[in-house]
Amino acid sequence: WSSSRTVPQGVIPFKSGVIFTQRARVEAPVSTILPTGSSTDLLLLLSLCSHRINNAFLFAVKSKKKKLQLGVQFVPGKIIVYVGHKRSVYFDYNVHDGQWHNMAIDIRGQTVTLFTSCGKHRVHADLHFKKDEALDPHGSFLFGKMNQHSVQFEGAICQFDIYPSAKAAHHYCKYLKKQCRQADTYRPNLPPLIPLLPRDPSASPSTPQHMQPSLQGLRNLTTAAPSL
Repeated sequence: WSSSRTVPQGVIPFKSGVIFTQRARVEAPVSTILPTGSSTDLLLLLSLCSHRINNAFLFAVKSKKKKLQLGVQFVPGKIIVYVGHKRSVYFDYNVHDGQWHNMAIDIRGQTVTLFTSCGKHRVHADLHFKKDEALDPHGSFLFGKMNQHSVQFEGAICQFDIYPSAKAAHHYCKYLKKQCRQADTYRPNLPPLIPLLPRDPSASPSTPQHMQPSLQGLRNLTTAAPSL
């Protein structure tokens, strides 16, 4: 974030990461985010704090034909993980409580696992269907939305990493950046954004950089498409 030109509209840098506001628009080709031929088997490492209660997607990967291939949606009281068009599993977990949440989501074969409390708590969910083995390299990656017309995720992101290969998800805190482990005690000086905002009435359901291979966090997203 050394240059303001690398920060898209509606994204505000702060000490521990970035804040996504309602005006955020971040989209990039899948090929600039993940290696060509990447499998839908992967590990997500997340450190975030929601600022608005809604049904927004944290991110969505869509094929060239606009079919949802991968995505994570936060609804009140649940995390929904999509692995294929209209195919999903859910976990009872409330992200919309105004607190910082560090977690790992592991998609491996026919199983999706949510790890919390540095791996002390884990919940498995079976997909019960055969998922696509690879992401469309000609598809698109949208951050904070399911599509350009859906509700936007609003909140602070300290870390967002995707590991295309298997990692020790149950030890995910070893991969958390130092500032993310401290994020729950730090609040940026942006009062209008920090209080937990009311539910959006228009809402409807709809890797650390030193490790390779990995997604280079949000820096990769913003530098991959400098025209954003």
